[in-house]
Amino acid sequence: MEPVEQLKRMSNRLSHSINAEEAKSQILHLQTDCPDCGGSGWIWSRDDNGVPYCEECHCGIRKKMIMQNQLQFAEMPDMYKECRFSNMKSSVYQLPESKEIFIQAAKAVKYWLENIQQMQKQGIGLYIYSNTKGSGKTRLVCSMANEMIEKHQKSVKFTTSLKILDEIKSTWGERGKNAENKLISDLTYADILIIDDFGAESGKDWINEKFYGIINGRYVDKKITIFTSNYPISRLKYDDRITNRILERSLEIPFPEESVREHIADAMKQELIKKIQGGENGKQA
Repeated sequence: MEPVEQLKRMSNRLSHSINAEEAKSQILHLQTDCPDCGGSGWIWSRDDNGVPYCEECHCGIRKKMIMQNQLQFAEMPDMYKECRFSNMKSSVYQLPESKEIFIQAAKAVKYWLENIQQMQKQGIGLYIYSNTKGSGKTRLVCSMANEMIEKHQKSVKFTTSLKILDEIKSTWGERGKNAENKLISDLTYADILIIDDFGAESGKDWINEKFYGIINGRYVDKKITIFTSNYPISRLKYDDRITNRILERSLEIPFPEESVREHIADAMKQELIKKIQGGENGKQA
């Protein structure tokens, strides 16, 4: 069964009659030096009785501020901040089977993004896996995050499983239990959480408990979690409490077993060479 059909069935199984709100994408023509609000995003006015009130300025700078805060909150790696889902193409893969796997994965992701309001109400996330490092998994989820923030005004948090564990361990000692609880709470209640390289860590008991606390909390509250991993869910080193919750609330999507890092690097180099040569030809003319 194709991933899109799996996603549709999963959505229908979790909710038979949810009227999802249509996601509204707005093209904002923003100014940073608006003469009406002075860049604050707010305008003071008075009503017919002379009572002062404040309203959002027409320039849209406040929406831009919110988007910038969301991008900062997301904490995505700098190298992926310009990535967009619409720019990901199957042509970057060399092997025919890789191209086909990517096309099927992209169809599922596209459907998920187009129905993100419904996915969010039902807490349906994605689990994207490939045993090959550099296959484009992280680029894909960061591209999705950028689109969710820009087009759907969603709050997204990006992290890695190893970073979560490092941050938990950093709270031990002087900072105490309260700091650890706050960290886990922040991850548990983020609207949309992306965990990159899930399963890369060892399956120690304390690690199981920490991830169970995060994943179970998100499961109970129907919060979307998006995973990337080098392993299918069946091969994760976690107990059934964790894997069963991921299976129930995630569409498992295989990704190509082909590294594209060198292909992308070569393409960027060729593009740079063209720009340099174009500039030199312009000067000579």
